[in-house]
Amino acid sequence: QIEHHLYPRLPRHNLRKARELVRAVCAKHGIPYHEPGFFEANALTISALRDAALEARKAKRDPGHGFYTSALWEAMNAIG
Repeated sequence: QIEHHLYPRLPRHNLRKARELVRAVCAKHGIPYHEPGFFEANALTISALRDAALEARKAKRDPGHGFYTSALWEAMNAIG
């Protein structure tokens, strides 16, 4: 549910109304609105965490500074 990220101070009881407004804007602009159910959302979260863990295994420790490096580290430090 993206609405609580778009409107973090919106009271919880108004999120359903916000969902309808966001869905309408998405439809108007041809943006896909994905709304998984409870089990699918949990499966997606576990899958994303697994993918992140597998990617983290590829990180190597840089002998120069001792921190682990990765594509994200390189991108944040404008390397390459």
